[in-house]
Amino acid sequence: MSTQPAEPGLAALPLSTPLEAEVHHSRGVYSWWLDTSRSPTPEAAGLHLPAVPRLRHSSGTAELLYVGRARRDLHRRITGQHLRRTRSSALRRTLLAVLLPGDPSWRDGAALDGRNRVLLDEEHEQRLTAWMQEHLLLGWAGRENKDDVDALEQRWVAAHQPVLNTEGTGHGPELTELKRVFREGLPVRS
Repeated sequence: MSTQPAEPGLAALPLSTPLEAEVHHSRGVYSWWLDTSRSPTPEAAGLHLPAVPRLRHSSGTAELLYVGRARRDLHRRITGQHLRRTRSSALRRTLLAVLLPGDPSWRDGAALDGRNRVLLDEEHEQRLTAWMQEHLLLGWAGRENKDDVDALEQRWVAAHQPVLNTEGTGHGPELTELKRVFREGLPVRS
């Protein structure tokens, strides 16, 4: 018999602004949400998203954008990658791709590394983090082992088809094309 706590529903996770989140140093699954109390629509936040249904949070003030996993440490995954380094964050690279159609300046300071991943200079990394702080909310659910983390992430992605998830969604090819367009013509920098 499992001693794992009951799975909280994704739409009922407590949410907080990214830089104020007290994310634990544990394994788990996290979710990024559009804060609709600040930006009532994705377009108001500058996002140009695939036309897919989005899960509403039970608070009524957020729409699901992305689900990911931290197989080792939620805190390091969120603060060390998603809020800091585009090179190591699929979420940040996808955000840039869906922000670009409304504002070409999102390509400023961008380049490609040797593995064809987008990286930003420090000024533009900070700009993207500030945008995330202004428009997004973060929720998470801790898990005790990697298998539980993987299973929960897979269930949530399959069930809710988050609009910014590329893998495991029907709209992944559309996002892949948007990311290709963003990378097109960028200089290579290591």
